[in-house]
Amino acid sequence: MMVWCFCMKYVLSKTLSIISVAFTIFLILVPSGLAAPAAPAIRGLPLDTNLTESNGFAWDATTFGGFCYPINKHQNFVNEDIAWGERLWIENTDNTHGALGVSGPSNNVIDEEELVYSTRSYSSKYKLVSELGLSGDSIPSDLGNGFYWQLAWFAKPYIAVENDATQLASLVLNQDGSARKTLRTGETWDLGKGYTLTVHQVDVDGKKVWFSLYKDGEELESAVVEDDGTVASQAFTATADFGDSDDQLYFITYVDSVFQGAVDSIAVFKYTWLIDKDNVLVIKSGDEYQGLEVKEANENGLVLKNKDSITIYVDADKKTYFTDSWYFKTSDENKGFGGQGYIIYPAKDLTTPGTYTLRGISLDTNLTESNGFAWDATTFGGFCYPINKHQNFVNEDIAWGERLWIENTDNTHGALGVSGPSNNVIDEEELVYSTRQHSSKYKVVSELGLSGSSIPSDLGKGFYWQLAWFGKPYIAVENDATQLASLVLNQDGSARKTLRAGETWDLGKGYTLTVHQVDVDGKKVWFSLEKNGEELESAIVEDDGTVASKTFTAKADFGDSDDQLYFVTYVDSVFQSAVDSIAVFKYTWLIDKDNALVIKSGDEYQGLEVKEANENGLVLKNKDSITIDVDADKKAYFTDSWYFKTSDENKGFGGQGYIIYPATDVTVVDETLNNAAAEDETSVVEIDSQTADSTENSTSSEASLDYKARNADSAGEVVEDKAGSEEEVPEKSPGFGLFVSVLGLTAGLILKGRK
Repeated sequence: MMVWCFCMKYVLSKTLSIISVAFTIFLILVPSGLAAPAAPAIRGLPLDTNLTESNGFAWDATTFGGFCYPINKHQNFVNEDIAWGERLWIENTDNTHGALGVSGPSNNVIDEEELVYSTRSYSSKYKLVSELGLSGDSIPSDLGNGFYWQLAWFAKPYIAVENDATQLASLVLNQDGSARKTLRTGETWDLGKGYTLTVHQVDVDGKKVWFSLYKDGEELESAVVEDDGTVASQAFTATADFGDSDDQLYFITYVDSVFQGAVDSIAVFKYTWLIDKDNVLVIKSGDEYQGLEVKEANENGLVLKNKDSITIYVDADKKTYFTDSWYFKTSDENKGFGGQGYIIYPAKDLTTPGTYTLRGISLDTNLTESNGFAWDATTFGGFCYPINKHQNFVNEDIAWGERLWIENTDNTHGALGVSGPSNNVIDEEELVYSTRQHSSKYKVVSELGLSGSSIPSDLGKGFYWQLAWFGKPYIAVENDATQLASLVLNQDGSARKTLRAGETWDLGKGYTLTVHQVDVDGKKVWFSLEKNGEELESAIVEDDGTVASKTFTAKADFGDSDDQLYFVTYVDSVFQSAVDSIAVFKYTWLIDKDNALVIKSGDEYQGLEVKEANENGLVLKNKDSITIDVDADKKAYFTDSWYFKTSDENKGFGGQGYIIYPATDVTVVDETLNNAAAEDETSVVEIDSQTADSTENSTSSEASLDYKARNADSAGEVVEDKAGSEEEVPEKSPGFGLFVSVLGLTAGLILKGRK
């Protein structure tokens, strides 16, 4: 009996040790959250600290897409004396750490109260006034002179109550000029934020409609409006006391018509405008918002500054937040002009579901010369922009990346610009799109610091060549711009993919990697690469501590080239868990060898014709003339997704010409719909307001949209860009199965002890 007790004590002791080890491994393997791909990001114009003076670090609504930008207000937004809208700048008022800029290009500290955010209100016409062309006495009295004042507050539009920037009410609804809301008797219109409009009765014979406005079910207003052909009768307005003001307008609607449908009597509402009178934000000096302190607060505008110093992390993989959602993004060190300083811009990730416009720098046709209508990767959000390659992207002699410009080669309709500011026709072959490839290091090379003979032979000098094609990154096969293969996967440098024997990794586009066997004693793993279920490669890789042995590469003939590299992976480690043998893969790189795009002169893509196609780059031009509709409510598409957006006529400088910029729309979908995609390690193109950031961490030709931005708790918090940087977990996580296995092992040992 004593022997049995001793044995049991020994067995239990060993079992507890096993459980401890197993639990430790369990904590390592069970995910705390899957690595999330980077969100599309709106960003500002990049500035070079080795070329920019200390007072030049400034962005307004035309150079940072995170700010509200009503294009018809362009003149008052760029006029420094009027300065409508939002602005962000860095000023050198505290010499503790010196100024950013050419006097100290490596400086990266913004001292207290040196980062300034300001916003000033701007006027807008009520739709009822602008759409019906009202003026003077024809404007309903409650609408004053027909204008209200908006103020952008951290990029969200608010209404400045009584034109007072310190009293802000959110704009619930501003019905578009061409929109119509049709309601039958008994129907309710959800206006937003708890407000509803219900039609009680429609009198077709008397041309009248009786309706009520509610907030959270409580009636606020009730009216009978007559459709008698006069604005005074057909418009309904409501006022109330809110904020610090009395008798303020908060609701407008217009009964456009009353008529008899096939079954019901119907009323049509237009030009509806509503603000939330019950939640007015009153702002005072000394208040704090998103890490910034209000230093000035008056009816004309607001000025906020950083309360604490901000240390900018000069690292292309990290973000330095200075508000809850805005951050500074930089290149790595010494990427500025002449190898000194760095590149910097403000940015904001797009995480809320919706459709966003990513625009280029806006140009004024009455100020811009005919050869000045040009955008590159630093000035148009539709283009890929790897920030560490900035110098070669802005250098006109090297001209890496994408460019778009208008050239006057056909005088049929004259040139755009100051010589004819109202001209709006781009003749044949006058719109030019060009793209040139740029070099990128394989992750296995850059992350392991390989050079010379230490680089595996199949990787050549350790570089491959990317080419942006209509805003999406491709690989230029054999550094030939006429042969393009899509980049399926470029595993982030800090990402790890953990696989057990029998598990499969979905790499994307039909490619999979399956681990067949893991030999822990021999430190080897046997795996296969497959495409749509068909085996392409099979290998046994040894984890012997040498890069040559741990790296696996695969080649094939594709495009117009033979024996081209299309797959790289690196076996980082092989180890034994409590239950399974495990292999860890890193630095994986894969292109789609089966769908190479071979481009030739004369080919057509998205309405543009290839005029030049050689190994160094591609040039395309419009085959047909393009008429730009000069209307702020319209878009003139020149490819499948890119378009020109303009102001209305005569909104250019001096009341002549118009404002124009290229743009593209990106849709952010609900991240809950993309949970299945969260395990996909593919990094994504960062799509930005002024540039699309296709960093060397970026891979997918389509933006993944299920990244959730992390908000900084305080200004200046540095947050590492986690796109693909967390440890990847197997598709089948150990879950409770590990505990079951451990408990089974425990029971077995106890029974064995009894025997």
